[in-house]
Amino acid sequence: MDKGYVYIARIIDHGGKFVNGYHKIGLSKQYKIRQTQLNSTHLPFDVLMVRVFETEEMSKIESLLHLCFEDYRVVKEYDFRKNITTEWFDVSDIDVFNERVDKFSNLMNINEIDLNESIDRDSSLTEAEKSIEKNKVGFAKASKVKLVINGIVSEDANQKILMSRAYKYVCDKVGHELVRNFDRLVTNNPQDFEKWIGNFGFEGPPEQFNGVVDLGGSYLWTVMDAKTKKKNVDRLCENFEINELSFEIV
Repeated sequence: MDKGYVYIARIIDHGGKFVNGYHKIGLSKQYKIRQTQLNSTHLPFDVLMVRVFETEEMSKIESLLHLCFEDYRVVKEYDFRKNITTEWFDVSDIDVFNERVDKFSNLMNINEIDLNESIDRDSSLTEAEKSIEKNKVGFAKASKVKLVINGIVSEDANQKILMSRAYKYVCDKVGHELVRNFDRLVTNNPQDFEKWIGNFGFEGPPEQFNGVVDLGGSYLWTVMDAKTKKKNVDRLCENFEINELSFEIV
């Protein structure tokens, strides 16, 4: 038997922020929520587990997950050696990544560990630290959402797409300018998001950043967890008295 855990982890810096979209897919007989990676060079990075699966075939599951995300894999090259494959994956769209993980885990019928419970049982963390770690894990994992407009339900798309559909509906109904004046997540110039985009180490025009969505007259910032997306859509609808639209976490 090859019983153990397959995990998906992300790099966090000394300030507790995720470093770009880097994810690691690995396996272990045991796991800790947060693994300190400080070595003799004292690099200020840790690795935080964001999804963990328990399985009887961890080597097989890890290999299959690597294949599923081959398009995201980080390949290193040096003058003396080419095409060095790694266990790291540079994820450009968190929602799509998590949807693919969900589909894979359902297909393979593997059990996902509740990391919130694991954090609660970690006696090395204070209550404040536990809350911080739970928020990070929640942000890193996409929740299922659905959008309802005039009784028509949409839940066949990721969070970013459904949020942008909600904002576009409101913009088209009340006018883009009114929405831009009300909500700082909406702008007519994507350069306004440059400071936010800089936190992701992105290089290139802001309108090409996958978290910025073109609404056809405005641009929307969508990089946030499901609860924050819902909070912003609810606030938008309340301000403009739009009752026929709802954004719900399933």
